[in-house]
Amino acid sequence: MYFFSDFLIFGCLFVSGFHYGYYCKYSYKYDNLWNQWFCLLSVPLILVLAGGWFVRKNRKRKFLFENFYIIFYGLICSIISAVFLLTDKVDVSFYFIFGSMVIIFLPCYNYISLRVSTDGCRPARIALGNAMFYGGLTAGFAIFKEFEPRLAGWTIFGVSLFMIAGVIINEILQQCQCQNYKSSCDLVYNLLNEEKLIFAERKAITSMFVGRDDFCFKQNIQWLTVGCAGLCIVERCCFYSWSYLELMESSTKGYTGSDYLYLPYILYTSGCVVSSLLMLRYKPKLIYLMFALIKITLSAAILGVYSEMNTEDCFVLLCFYYISIGVYSSIGLQMLLESTPFLYTELTLATAFALEMIIMEVLKFESLNDNHWSRLWIMTAITMCLTAICIVLIQLFLPRSVGLIEIRNRLLGIHRQPVKSYENRLWKNNFFLQMEKPQGSVSVNLEKDRVFHQYPALDLGSKTKF
Repeated sequence: MYFFSDFLIFGCLFVSGFHYGYYCKYSYKYDNLWNQWFCLLSVPLILVLAGGWFVRKNRKRKFLFENFYIIFYGLICSIISAVFLLTDKVDVSFYFIFGSMVIIFLPCYNYISLRVSTDGCRPARIALGNAMFYGGLTAGFAIFKEFEPRLAGWTIFGVSLFMIAGVIINEILQQCQCQNYKSSCDLVYNLLNEEKLIFAERKAITSMFVGRDDFCFKQNIQWLTVGCAGLCIVERCCFYSWSYLELMESSTKGYTGSDYLYLPYILYTSGCVVSSLLMLRYKPKLIYLMFALIKITLSAAILGVYSEMNTEDCFVLLCFYYISIGVYSSIGLQMLLESTPFLYTELTLATAFALEMIIMEVLKFESLNDNHWSRLWIMTAITMCLTAICIVLIQLFLPRSVGLIEIRNRLLGIHRQPVKSYENRLWKNNFFLQMEKPQGSVSVNLEKDRVFHQYPALDLGSKTKF
């Protein structure tokens, strides 16, 4: 059963993305790219947070579900950043903005993954969290204005205060025993967590299955799957490509006559929302295959129609391009969360986030190339090859979304044997008619359409009446 906390966590992700939208608008649209490197502050900060969390889990040998305590501190940092925005100290506020962003981001995705039951809805919930994060990014990008930072400050102050009230209410409900957010909806995970066996090493896990005929051992591919998930995280960073964002800006102005700077972010968020709906019905492998191929096709089409003098010709293709990459953007994150060993979940998630921030900053160097065509061609070729590789990796290594313990066992190479066919011994009392018909039986016609199977066969003639 899902509770208030399961819905509150999506609101917290919205706040985290809200901060990110401020930075994207301030850095990419209002100021020189090379003056703003605030997001690199988030790299050591999230790694330190994940490292401390790892040490605590390793000492306690169980997961304590302290996510909302960490989120509360992140929301306090968000309030502080809003105060600096209200006093027009924008540069200082961004240090607290990125601090708040990473402190909220890390426990939110971890909590979403752990709270899901074994019914296979984890991909949809992770996709919804991804949609909320980028929805907040879009809202922050649209609201922030360089010469009116107080509007942005009051907005983030109100949103953060509202979420702090939600966290307090969530804790009150927990103390009143109206809900229990400090447990997973996966019963097997809860049992192992209470017994402090959730972080056991592979040797200890495999020893539990030695000598059992209903299980077999295969190759351990857990860390290989984590590496493939990391490559998929790198691929989804093509959203931040400066070449495509600049092309989208110029084509939007030429096609609509107005500067809708937030349009690519809205389209990307729309794709994330569509993804959360599709995940309820279709498998992530199929969704990734379909929309990644659509993205490759659209990239080739954009190169075919591109003209530096008539960029509006690319507008419709670019709209579908951003929607398509938004649809499959959460699958790499899902693969990372499901395949990582439980003890290292926060560390791998923090590493993936840090890698995404670094790649976003590295993509700024695209603007150094003044030749728009060569810049677009090179970036498109790189992303098309990377997407093609990720399609193969997803089809081969993405685990089927079931219980976390079952996913872990499969990645460790512990597989359940198929049920063996049995030999029926119930023919003497005619119960074999419901199962399997033995050889050497004879059919005897009774009244009307009734047929009796005699075993062993007797020489009763062709027809016998009783």
